[in-house]
Formats: sequence, structure tokens, C-alpha cells
Amino acid sequence: MKQASLLLLIMGLTIASTQAQLKDVLSKAGAGTPNAGSLLTQFAGAIKPSSFLSGWASGGKTNWLSAAGKVSDAASMAKSVSSLAGFIKPGLFKQGVNAGSLMQTANTVKTYSDASGVLKNLEGGLKPATFVSSWAGKRTGWLNALSLLK
Repeated sequence: MKQASLLLLIMGLTIASTQAQLKDVLSKAGAGTPNAGSLLTQFAGAIKPSSFLSGWASGGKTNWLSAAGKVSDAASMAKSVSSLAGFIKPGLFKQGVNAGSLMQTANTVKTYSDASGVLKNLEGGLKPATFVSSWAGKRTGWLNALSLLK
């Protein structure tokens, strides 16, 4: 009986935490529904500055953020993901994952679900050392918001 109560408590806390994270992500999007541009910029902000190639600091970041803020459809979202992947140092991709394959997949995107999948593949294909320490606490809410894109 104690184990069942403990399990229910843990499940309740997990659900509450996930809902709080999702609410935080959505509030940063500025609305009750997720915004692709906001989710892209939140993700880019979760990557350590040292994880980027030098081109990011010399104009790439400014140009990328501008384009990400104007995402209006799945194809432009995927293009932003592809571009972001190109700025990340190759050594930070997990074994078997590379920016080139993500870029090829991004070129075939037709729906937000496809674009979200490319972004999830990028996020999951990067080594943990790529991210700022606060990303672990925001990741679940961000992934949940990403799955709501339509």
C-alpha cells in the first residue's frame, strides 16, 4: 500500500512539473499555443556559446535569430533547424549523427510534425556537453510544446 501511494505521489509530482515546464515554455512564446520561432530561439539559447563555430559569433547568430523569428511554415522552420545545425561544432554531435544528414532531412519537410521531428533529432543528436546546465530542467516542457505545433 505504501509503495502504491509513493508511486502515485511521484506520478503526480512528475505531471505537475511537466505542466509547469510547458506553461513556462508557452509563456515565453507569448501565447497559449506554441510558436515555432520562439521554440527555435529557446533551443538556440540552450546551446552553450562555446558549442558554435566562429561564424555564429561573427554575424551568423544575428542572421539566424532574425530568420527564426520570421518562421511562418514548416519548411522555413526546417530551414532554420538546418542552418542552426550547420553552426554547431561537428565534434558535439553524438556518434552516427551529423549535420549533413539533418540538413538533407530538413529539405524534405512538409508539415510542422516533420519539422518538429528534425528539431528533436538535432536536440537528441547533440552531446549533453553542448547545452547550458539549465536546459535539463526546461527540456521536457520544450519537447511537449514542440509536439503541439500544428
